[in-house]
Amino acid sequence: MSALKTLADNMTHKTALRNHPNAREFHEKYPLVIKKDCLGHMSNQHIKTIILKSKDEQKRKTNVKAMMTHWLMHKQESIFAEIAVQALELAEKTGPHKIDMQTSECWGALYREGDFTQKHDHWPQLWSWVYNVECCSECSPLVFPNGHSTPSIYPEEGTMILFPAWVLHSVPSQPCNHERVIVAGNIMNMQLNPV
Repeated sequence: MSALKTLADNMTHKTALRNHPNAREFHEKYPLVIKKDCLGHMSNQHIKTIILKSKDEQKRKTNVKAMMTHWLMHKQESIFAEIAVQALELAEKTGPHKIDMQTSECWGALYREGDFTQKHDHWPQLWSWVYNVECCSECSPLVFPNGHSTPSIYPEEGTMILFPAWVLHSVPSQPCNHERVIVAGNIMNMQLNPV
């Protein structure tokens, strides 16, 4: 089978899963959650410094067209591990069933004026999340362009946003001439993704 045919089959399967009635039920049971003052005791400036020291390890080869660290920051930096723990705890409180979950990836990103993130999802992960490190009310929002009634979420420092990983999302071009800094990650279902 050609690579193009395989890709087309995978995309068709992914669309069918997203449109399945159980997927709609999942969206109702697993809503978008916003938690303010998520990490009040932590230093956002310290997080930003770590991201800046990491430089652009992804070299804009991902959907994130901004400076981005490597994928496993939670295994290298304790402050990233703590953010990932906060996301896991929020996911455990949000889901309707007890599921064995674990952080699969955690990264930092720094958006400068004109930087953006292309529309994408994080399937087959269970949850995705974003922690806003440094931003203003005019910075680019997190947009969910998938036809649901979910609004664009404008960033607020210290706020974590948790959402089902299969939900399409993007970040428009950063309009501000200062940096928009985030930490993001994915949470996997250990039953579906055994290590």
